[in-house]
Amino acid sequence: MSSRKSIKVYLLVAAILNIVWGLVPSASKIVIDEIPVELYVALRWTISGVFFAIFLMMTGRWKRVNPKDLVMVGSLGVLGYGIASLATLYGLKIGGVTNFVLIAAFSPVITSLVAIIFLSEKPGREFFMALPFAVAGLVLVAVGKYQISSLSVAVTGALLIMAAYVLEALVFVFSKRFKDRMPSSQYLALSQITAAGFMWIMQLATLHQTGQLAQLTHRGIFAVLFVSVVACVLCYSVLYWLLNYIDGHKLAMFEGLHAVSGAFFGYVLFNEEISSAMFLGGTLILLALVISQFPKASPPEEPVSI
Repeated sequence: MSSRKSIKVYLLVAAILNIVWGLVPSASKIVIDEIPVELYVALRWTISGVFFAIFLMMTGRWKRVNPKDLVMVGSLGVLGYGIASLATLYGLKIGGVTNFVLIAAFSPVITSLVAIIFLSEKPGREFFMALPFAVAGLVLVAVGKYQISSLSVAVTGALLIMAAYVLEALVFVFSKRFKDRMPSSQYLALSQITAAGFMWIMQLATLHQTGQLAQLTHRGIFAVLFVSVVACVLCYSVLYWLLNYIDGHKLAMFEGLHAVSGAFFGYVLFNEEISSAMFLGGTLILLALVISQFPKASPPEEPVSI
């Protein structure tokens, strides 16, 4: 397979990944309507982290990690999978699925800029051409949500979600530093189990919510398993695999597709309203995605003298 065809396959996988990931906010809403947010965060990272650990033990891929790396990976896990998850899920609980995923359209901009700043990635001019469309899409989405909601819901939900994505962006780019030190599955196992441990300690120390697990219906259990296994295990595995072939700032732009598909699922499953401004904003986000993926122009070849 040629290099050009390989890139197209990777981009197609990234698109499918983010469409599937668009179901996660809807599944999470089902769960947090039945149990507290903190309990859900502890439960889903426990399930996914244990899946990764079992995979590593069965395949014999577990590598020894020095204590310093272990502390760093654990810290990234607590920040990116623990604290950031609390913020995103409270934003989801306050504003609903559509508000959550469309405000999350700001995530590609943050993640891309963090990747450029901290990883010294050098995007082509196509990427910078795409950014204004992404930002304009975000503005339209926010205005559209304000028109059909209250100011407090729009502002609180947006601040929680944007703060969470700043944390996730930092975790996303700094996780690449551990790519050569351990398998990505081991990084995910350690970071997710650490985040789960942090949340369970909060449960035992102050929250005392574990008894409410009995409130989960069959629908809620299925939603937890979907998020934990399909999203947190399979989707994260594919994401970190794609980082080997697609620059972080380009891969981050696909989160716009995640936002648009998530809004669609929120509309279909929960009959949430989508205004014309929100629809136009989603269209601009998709346009930014397309523009950002244009191949860089090759420099002209110098004539060969004979």
